Amino acid sequence: MIFLKKMKHHSPFLVPGFLFLGICMRMPITAVPSVIREIARSFNVTPTSLGILTTIPLLCFGLLAPMISAVARRIGNELTIALAMIVMVSGSFLRVFDLAALIIGTILVGAAITCANVLLPTIIADKLPEKIGSVTGMYNVAITLFAAIGAYAITPITHATSWQAAVIIISIIILVAALVWAPNLRYNRREEELRQDERGQNMWRNANAWWLLLFFGGQSFVFYSIVTWLPTIAVDTGLTSDQASLVAGLFQLFSMPFAFLVPVITTRLKNRQPIMALAGAITLIGVGMLFFPLSSFVYYVCAALFLGMGTTTTFVLAMTLFSLKARSVAETRNLSGMVQSGGYLIAALGPLVTGKLSVLGQHWSVSLTLLVIIIVCFTVCGVIAEREEFV
Repeated sequence: MIFLKKMKHHSPFLVPGFLFLGICMRMPITAVPSVIREIARSFNVTPTSLGILTTIPLLCFGLLAPMISAVARRIGNELTIALAMIVMVSGSFLRVFDLAALIIGTILVGAAITCANVLLPTIIADKLPEKIGSVTGMYNVAITLFAAIGAYAITPITHATSWQAAVIIISIIILVAALVWAPNLRYNRREEELRQDERGQNMWRNANAWWLLLFFGGQSFVFYSIVTWLPTIAVDTGLTSDQASLVAGLFQLFSMPFAFLVPVITTRLKNRQPIMALAGAITLIGVGMLFFPLSSFVYYVCAALFLGMGTTTTFVLAMTLFSLKARSVAETRNLSGMVQSGGYLIAALGPLVTGKLSVLGQHWSVSLTLLVIIIVCFTVCGVIAEREEFV
């Protein structure tokens, strides 16, 4: 990377802060589908109508990402994330009251996660440029580990108490993460005084950045569709709700080794096209297995393994490339904001479209066929994006 320099001073809580933020980046969203039937029952609505609970955060990621960079330049990266964590805690607690509060709280959680999504790659590149691979890997492990724990643990907690109690526990974990991040505020700095030539290029005018956007958008479309409907697909083929919840948890858990290793390996590769193609192929195998409605827990565990391997590799590839394909810290932030903005707007269609197609076709095969097409498309886009070293 061109902008590798001596690491800047930072709080001893910076890396722990990354890890605790990672805990909160997926769990508040991905835990919910495992108990979506219980939530729907409590509000007298259909489970498919609550696919919006996954779509709302994705819309927030897409619509708000361009604004985050401007806010961070004015008030600083660390302060922006600290304020976002306060919003996330408030929104998560709010979700337990009624259906309207559930929707509003989900919007707040999505808005808060957007800040960390955009800014964490920037902070890593700025404060820890020599440790991009390892720190990004640890952060991704925290994301996948607690996404897995949340997806599995929420069902027994709900059965023992209520889904509201499970959400309150998640909210308390977010509060702890906010407290761990607080010491980093001492090293917050504003960047609005940067000269125009230090702010990086406009990525919306960069063709290579657009290929990366399509890659990220396609893989996110597939990932969030799987997160939302994998438990439901498993139940529809004969698995119990507890088995389906365990499959959802294993889907996240199987991701862990790849969440750490892929960023480390990626930073050492000059030609990343083969790993792009391999990740797409593995994801394709996992989705292909879902076409066969076998009422077998072991079979779904195998499908979860391929899905976890493939979707995690594509996700962490994109997150690592935000730093590797930029020439400066400012360009890292610009690229991260641009790709996540457009990419998550594409991803937001995933849970809604696949859910609607399953209802219209009265079977999941139509939805799965769409996912196969998306996988092929985003894999091609990723390979094309890797033709050049930088955007």
